[in-house]
Amino acid sequence: MPPMSPFFAGSELRGKLRGDFSEECRRDHEHTVQQLRSEKVHLLYENLWQPVVLSVVVAGLLVITLWPVVPAATLLGWLGALSLVSLLRLGLAHCYARLPKEQRQHPRWLWRFAIGTLVVGCVWGAGSFLLFTPDHYGQLAALCIVFSGIIAGGVTTLSTIWWVAACFSVPIILPLLAQFFWMGTTLSMLLGTILTLFLGLVLLTSRRLNRIIHANIYLRVSMAAREVLLRESENRYRSIFQHSPLGVLHFNRKGRITDCNAKLLDVLGVARAQVIGYNLLNDAANPAVGRAVGKMLRGGTGYYEGTYTLPDASEGTPLRAFFNVVHSDGHQQVGGIAIVEDFTQRKRQEAIIYRQAYYDVLTDLPNRRHFIEGVQALWQQTPPSRGMLMFLDLDRFKLINDTLGHAAGDDLLVQVATRLQGCLRPDDQVARLSGDEFVLLALFDADADESGIEEQAAAYAARVERALGAEYCLEGQRVSVTPSIGYTCLDTRTGDHEEALKQADIAMYRAKTAGRNHVCCYRPAMREAFQQSAARYTSPEAVQGLQSDQPAFTATLACQKALE
Repeated sequence: MPPMSPFFAGSELRGKLRGDFSEECRRDHEHTVQQLRSEKVHLLYENLWQPVVLSVVVAGLLVITLWPVVPAATLLGWLGALSLVSLLRLGLAHCYARLPKEQRQHPRWLWRFAIGTLVVGCVWGAGSFLLFTPDHYGQLAALCIVFSGIIAGGVTTLSTIWWVAACFSVPIILPLLAQFFWMGTTLSMLLGTILTLFLGLVLLTSRRLNRIIHANIYLRVSMAAREVLLRESENRYRSIFQHSPLGVLHFNRKGRITDCNAKLLDVLGVARAQVIGYNLLNDAANPAVGRAVGKMLRGGTGYYEGTYTLPDASEGTPLRAFFNVVHSDGHQQVGGIAIVEDFTQRKRQEAIIYRQAYYDVLTDLPNRRHFIEGVQALWQQTPPSRGMLMFLDLDRFKLINDTLGHAAGDDLLVQVATRLQGCLRPDDQVARLSGDEFVLLALFDADADESGIEEQAAAYAARVERALGAEYCLEGQRVSVTPSIGYTCLDTRTGDHEEALKQADIAMYRAKTAGRNHVCCYRPAMREAFQQSAARYTSPEAVQGLQSDQPAFTATLACQKALE
């Protein structure tokens, strides 16, 4: 089967959607019709008690009025039949009232009521034959008045469903009309015509009352349905509001908080009383939040990100907030809503990631990347800075690793880092480059002359050498480890950070090759000697020949590293 084209596929989908929509509309219409019918039936049964009892009372008065001219058996038989039918109707109403709401909606209850109404109408209509007294005009007038009143009273309570009112009125009046027209006298014809007009008026009035009642019931059902939908919507919103994983708060046009959920209180770490009534636009409030709220009130949206602290809160909370304006049904701005996200966990994760990226795991010192970025930023700052850049390397570190183990080597590096930190002044920096190599940056007075800078650098290097030259306790043994230190004096007005790093590295190489426990200050002449040495050690023939000479080969690698 060939694939369906997009056009026909779209047409089929649209047709299916229209069919689903039509089916949903049809179900909604059927549900509304069923509700209307159920309400009308309920109204019929609810209003049944008083008319039925009153009609029996009126029937009794009519029997008393006609007692002199109509046989007693006829009167009592008719009154008994009417009373029995009325009693059955009241019993039916009692059964209906005891049923649950779902069972009342069955159509059979409407038909039972309609049949009962038709039967009682026929009983009253039978009275038109049985109680008709053509020779006694007084009793005849009373008969006409009572029957007309019963019809009028019944119409007012039965017009909820107009055809039920017709089932009651027509059987009552038709026999009486037939009697008047059968007599053929002028008076009877006149009375018959009047009763005919009365019946027509009653039916029209019943229809009009039916429309009014239908409209009222429809309005009540619609309002009830809307109230249910509104309550469901409110409950749904309150559920989302209270159980939202984000903090939510409402505030009015003046920036005063009117409501908030429990999550917001958890995010801010405060009690509800500290939040409700707090003015976000107050002068004492966070100005960045105030600007975000003001932007929202002017443009519809606002955004804030930072550490927010309420006046009475113990500490701030890293968060971000999205502000949106809220309008009334008349499109009037009534305030706003803020969605608040807690950034505490994210900030912690960012701090962990930053620590892993920029700090050495073993010594907790800044790593190569962190230090080089800091030195590079030094050349971009104003005013310019002057100081020293120191490279140092531990002597015999590999021997300690091989003899005492790597745990002792790690312990040595940690102790060296601690001693270096003890040598630092407030603005100095120290970092671990790799292995047993460390680097230190110290800034001096920028107004000092060149000789003064060199003297301060020499004194600083001597202090570091003394601090690192003291014995270390490793694996229960006292071990002497000395550093090889090379440093250069720097001036950010000349050169760049890469040149300063190379100079310090060359000076450390010079101290390393001069023997253990040496301190060397960079001099320009060292570069030429260093390059010659590097050329001698890094030629292919020399490298191949030095494979068997470990110390020389180590020096070769140091030369290559320094030249990079």
